[in-house]
Amino acid sequence: MVVRAASSEAAETSTPAWPGYRLQVAPADGALSPALAHCLARDGADYALASADGDGARPDAVLYEHPGAAPPQGRGRAPVLAVVAAERLADAEAAPPGDDFIVCPWTQGELAARVRRLLDAAAPPDAPGVIRSGDLVIDTNRYDVYLAGRPVLLTYKEYELLRVLASSPGRVYRRETLLEDVWGYAYFGGTRTVDVHVRRLRSKIEDAAHTFIDTVWNVGYRFRG
Repeated sequence: MVVRAASSEAAETSTPAWPGYRLQVAPADGALSPALAHCLARDGADYALASADGDGARPDAVLYEHPGAAPPQGRGRAPVLAVVAAERLADAEAAPPGDDFIVCPWTQGELAARVRRLLDAAAPPDAPGVIRSGDLVIDTNRYDVYLAGRPVLLTYKEYELLRVLASSPGRVYRRETLLEDVWGYAYFGGTRTVDVHVRRLRSKIEDAAHTFIDTVWNVGYRFRG
């Protein structure tokens, strides 16, 4: 069961909306504590219980209530945060197992900030072959793309299109040039193919807070510098 928590309290505040991170939560004693459930609902967090059948997608981060629940295993590269109730902080271990811990209840926005910090730490550092533009990181050595620390799953053509555009920020690429650079001279499809792939690419790396690709009408596209 996936829960997209929301509350009128969260809607009435000026705190930024939940940034879209997917969480897996391991509760103590089989059910979320009231305080943790309230904080997740107040933040509008998107989460699934570890005991429930989700959609199979890897979460961006894993939370578990400590003490009471065990740190989840086998979560790949997803960072793990221990949730410690404020009244049990003195009884908790100095460093609960995991990548970080957070005291519940927390200040609205703190959980998202901690998840982002952990995801940023997991993203590749600036190095030869790494292209960075704001929250977008393209690791051309590993063919990996990260947005705000989260891995972005692209097809090979979407990745190549992004790599070509991002390699020369500010340059305007004609559709015909992109078709040749990404698909090769042997490709006989029309320039409409470029438009379709740009639209799909934008749907994966752009949102209300991120815009990377500009359309230059009647010409082609440009990556923002």
